[in-house]
Amino acid sequence: MSVITESLENYPIIIISNFVACEYEMEFDWKYAREFKLGEVVYYVDDYKDENIRNEHLQWMVKFRTKDGGIYSASQLYFVTEDAWKDIEEYIKSNLDDL
Repeated sequence: MSVITESLENYPIIIISNFVACEYEMEFDWKYAREFKLGEVVYYVDDYKDENIRNEHLQWMVKFRTKDGGIYSASQLYFVTEDAWKDIEEYIKSNLDDL
């Protein structure tokens, strides 16, 4: 269920947790940062390993494109594929009374 192994360029991917990022390769600055929201659809571009991050599981980054054409990157942990998103939605809907 990894976006990295299951996505090709321009595949839609879904954000599963809010985060803030600046455009790809721009040093972070709150003045230029954009907030990404749960459920937002973006488009897979590529992935890479960020050697500046210590924890191995956090090093894998997804480069993605927004609907307005901006290119950003964030940890792979913020994304799922459309199929995974649909499964999550269905699970929540069918188990709403138990949550």
